[in-house]
Amino acid sequence: MKIILQFLIILIPFCANSQSDHFDQKNAIKISPVEFSRAQFEMSYERYFGDRSSSLVLLPSIYLKDDIMESKEGFQLGAQYRFYLSHVRSDEKSVFLGFHNVGLYTGVYAQYLDYTEDYQFYWWDMEKMESVTLGMTKDVTSVEGGAIIGVQIDITKKILIDFYIGGGVKYSDLTDTKTDIINPNDYYEDVSVFDPEYKGVKPKLGFQLGFLF
Repeated sequence: MKIILQFLIILIPFCANSQSDHFDQKNAIKISPVEFSRAQFEMSYERYFGDRSSSLVLLPSIYLKDDIMESKEGFQLGAQYRFYLSHVRSDEKSVFLGFHNVGLYTGVYAQYLDYTEDYQFYWWDMEKMESVTLGMTKDVTSVEGGAIIGVQIDITKKILIDFYIGGGVKYSDLTDTKTDIINPNDYYEDVSVFDPEYKGVKPKLGFQLGFLF
């Protein structure tokens, strides 16, 4: 009996380590390639807790562009807290297309934006009956918060892809030199939900590539 107890004492830590071996990578670094088209470089750092039951994600990003037509600069700080709902794990024989792991998660997010853009505005001057090109500047600060749901796929033990969708509410404070020169009633400007100055309910989308360590 004593031998059996000694064997169990030795075996228990080994079993505990075996259960956690699948998630022995506790950190991830990711980039968002889609944001490159908007002159935005976004990275994220994810820290996993427990047996990957939850995680904290930090998402800093930089806006930077300078050409003849416009210039942009600014930064955005974001954070997500994720709750992993389920995992399809290769070590439990429930392999999905040969991936190391597939995790479904939900969570909440918040972000802050500080953004400046110099741009050219083309306007028809009714008094002079001619087109006028004006140099304008807009400054935006905004806060946003909401909820997401997504899936993170560990293609291998080191390489991952991450998709999420969701939505939230965004409040923006805009200062635009255009409003000091031109009567807003003289023109119409459509603002996309993905523009920095947008205010209201909006979707949240994300696609990232990264590695675990």
